[in-house]
Amino acid sequence: MIDKIRLREVATYDTSGIEVNLRKINYIFGSNGTGKTTVSEVLRKQEDFPSCRIEWGRERSNYDVFVYNRNFVRENFSMRNDIKGIFTLGKESTDLLKKIDKKSEEIDKHEDKIGNLEEKIKEIDEKINNLKADFMNTCWDLKLKYDEQFKEAFTGVRNKKDNFMLKCIEEAQNNDGVHYGFDELKKRVDSVFKGTQEKINTIPNIEYNASYEKSQIFGTRIVGKRDIDIADLISRLNISDWVQQGHQHLKNTDGLCPFCQQELPKNLEGKLEEYFDETYTEQLQLLNSSSEKYITETQGIIKNHHILTEGNIPFVNTEKVKSLLEIIISTFKENELKLERKKAEPSSSVKLSSISSYIREINEEIGQANIQIIKHNQMIDNITEEKAKLNKDIWRFIIEENKRDYASYTDKTTKECKTLDGMNKRWGELSGFRNELKKEVIQLQNQLTSVLPSINEINNLLKSFGFTNFELAESKEKGNYKIVRGDGVDANATLSEGEMTFITFLYFYQLINGSNEQDKVNTKRVIVIDDPISSLDSNVLFIVSYLINSLKKKIRSSDSIFKQLIILTHNVYFHKEISFNKGMSNKKQQDETFWVLTKTDNVSRIKEYDENPIKNSYELLWRELKENINSITTPNIMRRILENYFKFFGNIDVSEIVGKFPDEDKVVCNSLLSWANNGSHHVNDDLYVDSNQESNKAYFDVFRKIFVNSDHESHFKMMMEDFEYEIEEDSSEELARKEIQEALEQAAVGHE
Repeated sequence: MIDKIRLREVATYDTSGIEVNLRKINYIFGSNGTGKTTVSEVLRKQEDFPSCRIEWGRERSNYDVFVYNRNFVRENFSMRNDIKGIFTLGKESTDLLKKIDKKSEEIDKHEDKIGNLEEKIKEIDEKINNLKADFMNTCWDLKLKYDEQFKEAFTGVRNKKDNFMLKCIEEAQNNDGVHYGFDELKKRVDSVFKGTQEKINTIPNIEYNASYEKSQIFGTRIVGKRDIDIADLISRLNISDWVQQGHQHLKNTDGLCPFCQQELPKNLEGKLEEYFDETYTEQLQLLNSSSEKYITETQGIIKNHHILTEGNIPFVNTEKVKSLLEIIISTFKENELKLERKKAEPSSSVKLSSISSYIREINEEIGQANIQIIKHNQMIDNITEEKAKLNKDIWRFIIEENKRDYASYTDKTTKECKTLDGMNKRWGELSGFRNELKKEVIQLQNQLTSVLPSINEINNLLKSFGFTNFELAESKEKGNYKIVRGDGVDANATLSEGEMTFITFLYFYQLINGSNEQDKVNTKRVIVIDDPISSLDSNVLFIVSYLINSLKKKIRSSDSIFKQLIILTHNVYFHKEISFNKGMSNKKQQDETFWVLTKTDNVSRIKEYDENPIKNSYELLWRELKENINSITTPNIMRRILENYFKFFGNIDVSEIVGKFPDEDKVVCNSLLSWANNGSHHVNDDLYVDSNQESNKAYFDVFRKIFVNSDHESHFKMMMEDFEYEIEEDSSEELARKEIQEALEQAAVGHE
């Protein structure tokens, strides 16, 4: 059966629309124009209304929907003569019918099994989808965690969760690369994706001659010749350097001692020159040249490699190199002081501090940097391959990060998918068995079906209901009908509206017992009937009501092909005839629903009732008044109530009612009664009153007072029941009266 209908964004149904929950028997009452035909059209051709929905029970595939409305009439009874034939089961083939019923029961059992299996398949699908959603969120968390560092590798899957998850699965299945750590990958990203794309020159090592700092002359005591008589004294007093300095001044002292200012011995200068011989002079020269070489070499190293500390060369550990150079500079300055002292005191011995170990450490750093530079330059030569390799390594890292969650996801989904595969296989088997049974049923039906029984049934119904001047006959086109007069002449174009309406309903009634298609004469079906008595007299209305009530009995029977009925009508009497439940007053049965369609401000709304809401047309007017108190039609509704009650039931003189009103209310009272006396019989073009909320309030107040002043207030209260309204007058009512009076005066002038 149909569980629910939802209509919106079609005809007079707005974006909110309506929702109708259905049972076996469903009554929908509504005035013309409230949207009943739209409901039946959605049920007839749901594919034409994409914004509307029909929700079925699990047996949807077994049901056919038959809809009677004006479009059904238009499609089946146009000006053409041929009418589609109705195939029904023959009367004589009892054995074949039993076989069909038996196979149909087997089909139903298979349908139940298929339905249960589909529910389980749906549950497994939901589990798999939930597992997928959880794993997708886990993958996305990884993306968010590493997106800033590895966004180049995530290109193409950064904006959609499902794409990123599929990439994770693909890489987990195919990526067998080396697993690198995050820091290593980050460095490579900085180099490959973010670093310079130009080659870098390698850094030359520091070439340092360590022999300069180890020259023997620095440790050699430079003194004069030892085999002369003054040598022993100079050596014993250790004054070689002092004597050597004094010796340099002898030429400028005019024979006086530079130390004591006494006259020099005659042979002293010769002895000093002999003491400071050629060997002494050569050693001094060697000391000066060695000192100069060491200083020049070391200063060159410091100057030429200071650039390594400025941070402009990639891959160099700037801080470490800077620290080592500072040590070298400090050591060099200490060694300079030592050499200065050695020059001043050649007889002293000095040992220079070595900088070789520091230079070796710098060269090691240069070597490590050159390795990275070479890799960088190779990467520049093979940038495409390097990017591809880095991407692979990054995804390998992501795989390892996601390893445990991926294993859990694949284990669980594999298990569920195996279960699902088994269920789908079983579903295919059951569907195959069911389809074979359906084919067998169709073959049996082909032996039984015919259009002739339908012709006879409809003609018998026409005769029994007194329609004897036309009937159905078999058309020349096999499987079709035509409408003919008693003499055999085609009558389709000459039928009256009543005749056409009646025969179309009889045709529909016979159709639901069969089908226009030979292989669908025994399917389960939902019946929808929309206003079948628009132009029928009371006798035919009774007949149609009888046929529908008979259909209701079949629907309530467990072994019938009729499973659900939806009736839409605007006729109060017809509604009461078909919805009457003997012995239950207006109470509804458990398998029934009652709905009322209304339209306000050109928007359709529907309301469900716990009991039959349609009692008679008079009560319906009161309900409409309460539900549309501010509508433009409110004065006309009140007019019709007054006309029914006072004219036909109360037999009260209208003039007496007006006379009981105070003068200020008589204008509104006369206006309302003008609707009753004049508006009910023809359109009053001379009288036009602009209806609004305030004027309706004034009308309603006078409407109430008519019942009060005529001693019928109890009837008013009974009909209005729990409706809340204000009794006291206010300035807005007085304003409304003035507006009505002005309108009446203008209308009177126009009429004259």
